[in-house]
Amino acid sequence: MSVDFDYSSIGKTSGYIKQQEAAASAKKDNNALDQADFLKLLTTQLTNQDPSSPVDNNQMVSTMSQLSIVDNLTTITNGMDNIVNSISSSSALSASSLVGRSVLVDSSTAFFDGNSPLVAQIDAGSGASDVKVSILDSAGSIVSSFSAASVDGVTDFSWDGVMDAESGEMYPSGKYTVMVSGMQGGKEVNLPVKTYGTVGSVVLGNNISDTKLNILGYGEVSLEDVGSISL
Repeated sequence: MSVDFDYSSIGKTSGYIKQQEAAASAKKDNNALDQADFLKLLTTQLTNQDPSSPVDNNQMVSTMSQLSIVDNLTTITNGMDNIVNSISSSSALSASSLVGRSVLVDSSTAFFDGNSPLVAQIDAGSGASDVKVSILDSAGSIVSSFSAASVDGVTDFSWDGVMDAESGEMYPSGKYTVMVSGMQGGKEVNLPVKTYGTVGSVVLGNNISDTKLNILGYGEVSLEDVGSISL
């Protein structure tokens, strides 16, 4: 287990370090005026005001009210930040239960383990005709191809990875890309494709955006980039 050590503390006593930390904290605090500081300044102003030109009472009350509102808003904001951070941390911790689950990632390339089917999601939008699906290996060679008369909306596609139906021989494990094209508006277009991958491990962060999922054979993706999770 590695331990971070602050080499800047060498040669300094604990009392000296605490004194420096207290001074830094006090310096930071002195950069802003709180309600108590304002009241102290106001009292000093009233004590030393010119009798012939006293402070306007309405202006003083208005200023105190504004300060009170700002102080309350700051308290509310800090409270909300604590709640949001708590929820984010809880959500990030819950991500650890995703290990072994299948999640949808925004990539047409996925890892085929040589056994379980490779599953993809095709988005045909309002619909596409004469749809062609090609499976390419890591060298870019087409290993399997399929066709459909038409596809509407979002559709899941599954490739079993069988090389020879008679012998049951499977294609070797590795990365494969799913390419889909179809006719839309009289033109051939490439349709968006996403693929599913299995979560091998989770790197927990302070919030959802910092939490990373390690997809087997694929790599690392952010939890917030995951489209859906299969049961």
